[in-house]
Amino acid sequence: MQRENEFLYMKLYNTLKEQILTGALKPGHFLLPEHELCKHYKLSRNSVRKALEELQKDGFVVKRVGLGTMVSLELEIPEPDQKVLHILAPSPATFADEGLPIILKAFQQRYPDVEVRLLHLPSDRYAESLRLSGEMGINPDLVLISDVHYSEMKNAAAFQNLKAELSEELQGIYPKLIHPFLLDHEIIAVPITFTPVFLAYNAKLFEKANISEPSPDWNYEDFVHAAGKLTIESDDVIEQFGFSMHPTIYRWPVFLLQNGLTPKTKRNTSEIVHQSLSMLQKLLFRQRVATTYLDLSRKGNPFIREMSAMTLTTTFEMASWKEEDIPFEPRFASLPFGDHQATLLQANALMIPSSSIHADLALAFVQTALDPDVQKDFCINKPFLSVFEGVNTAVSDNKKLHSLNIERNLLDNNYFLHELFTETMIEEFMSEMHLFWLGLESSSLLSKKFENIMNLEEEN
Repeated sequence: MQRENEFLYMKLYNTLKEQILTGALKPGHFLLPEHELCKHYKLSRNSVRKALEELQKDGFVVKRVGLGTMVSLELEIPEPDQKVLHILAPSPATFADEGLPIILKAFQQRYPDVEVRLLHLPSDRYAESLRLSGEMGINPDLVLISDVHYSEMKNAAAFQNLKAELSEELQGIYPKLIHPFLLDHEIIAVPITFTPVFLAYNAKLFEKANISEPSPDWNYEDFVHAAGKLTIESDDVIEQFGFSMHPTIYRWPVFLLQNGLTPKTKRNTSEIVHQSLSMLQKLLFRQRVATTYLDLSRKGNPFIREMSAMTLTTTFEMASWKEEDIPFEPRFASLPFGDHQATLLQANALMIPSSSIHADLALAFVQTALDPDVQKDFCINKPFLSVFEGVNTAVSDNKKLHSLNIERNLLDNNYFLHELFTETMIEEFMSEMHLFWLGLESSSLLSKKFENIMNLEEEN
């Protein structure tokens, strides 16, 4: 526990130091109060105080009695010899760690006289952090944002409309990916990569169990049969499951979509919800061919430990597996949970604040990110997808694109989570599912709760 606390305070120390050295927090500027830093970075008061003490010891900040902690007026930060582009990104975030460096490299090859500095804010409070960034003294030129964080934003109007400046580049992007980032027909954020939620499987385990790999047209019965054959029990303990999934709302609604839910669904919504939750309940607790997990690392993820044969995942999650050095190459299978070819989408986009000092360079960075060669680079060297259909078609075969449900017009069947549910509904759903995932609440009872939540939201 002591080592963990030391790591946490050093992380905050480095974050605040980074903001000071990059000029985001300037001499004479006050940091957020201790209680706000605790809330903002989800740290204990002891960790925050220890970080501030270290910053004071190193001469970065001074404490003013009754006022707070201020960046030292005596601190001399040399002016850079070149222009500096400040990019704000969430942390932790796989694309920020694995995909953004590829864009950075391409940009710096084109603009060697420009220095790029990354500023990080905690990903789980990113939308709120963006709103408070001005108060925190952070004024970036460019912001990396996910569709989820964008849907939570309250100040999207504080960013530039990029529709005119990027008219040529926007023509090649899947229209489905642009729609979630519109604000009164203005394009506030430009998607640079995306992922569907898809089914990955371990071909080695299929071969070991003497089971044929999933076919493009397999159905739910085929899936359950395979999951049963791939579930291995020894001494009354299941040592390998056929299927595993993270019990997050960014995964399980795939079952709803596969069974016919759309943003326009009005009739039979309760039946769709009940059918989908019943399928999950049977897989987890009656047939016992599936399990859930909370830890995405190698230690807690049964799929990358070869303790489950199939899993729901995304290209963003798969990119983090590269660090785990897993002993097999995941393959892709079509989702078999219903009669509708549909799945959830996630995306990352770039935004330029209206207050950007180097808006021209920020625009050039976005254009670099949308360059087909750069898009192709992070598709080939990483498991990410391009926002351009032409690039995806060039680097991936049709079978893979079909399995990902993005081949040709299939992408239009998919939806972002906030297209299906409001932020309030998402929070309510998440709070109501704890007992369900433990097997202590029936799908019938949970379906009724969901129906009430949806009806109340519709009335409001």
